[in-house]
Amino acid sequence: MKSIFIRFAFFIAISSISSFSAGREISESKNKCSVTLEGDSIMWGGFVPGPRLSEPPAAILKRLRPTYTVVDNSVISSTAAQRAKEFAKSQRTTRFIVLQHGINDAMIGSDLATYLYEMAEISKGEGRVPIITGLTRQIRKIRKRDHYNLITQQVAIASGSLFADWGNVRYGPEDMADEMHPGQAYANRLVERLVVVLDQAAPECIS
Repeated sequence: MKSIFIRFAFFIAISSISSFSAGREISESKNKCSVTLEGDSIMWGGFVPGPRLSEPPAAILKRLRPTYTVVDNSVISSTAAQRAKEFAKSQRTTRFIVLQHGINDAMIGSDLATYLYEMAEISKGEGRVPIITGLTRQIRKIRKRDHYNLITQQVAIASGSLFADWGNVRYGPEDMADEMHPGQAYANRLVERLVVVLDQAAPECIS
């Protein structure tokens, strides 16, 4: 864990102190009510070989907050380490960037802290506002799940990102599509929690 904070200190030292002032400029532009969703099958709203939810998270968000432009970049089975490589090569256009990765990283033991922090810092460097969701709950026991959820909280604090705290959203076995993935009711509650964070950060986008 000490090495995580050494990396954080390094990234903080080289980060621009004006990143969120650039975010204020975006809030005054036509993109002020816009969000990009980054994540795995939980954000995509489906799994293999099962079907996609009838209303996946991107659609739920659009229904709850129709003012928002929603860009869905989620990819089934992706990890923060995998996504960070492409993330660094691309340019986003939305005000908010939601980072949901973590459960697949926990399952394989990858370096979530470094890559999640890197994506948050890139987002801020573009003048955008990162939101880290934290990890959802599963019926299946994942040994490192709680530890990796704590990492997401630490990254949010260290990077100055907003935190949606999806790990504290109510769920039960009846709310799951399978042992790993949220069913429709649970997905609805997860996005509702995300909307609370968005509304606090951008009350002008409530409709």
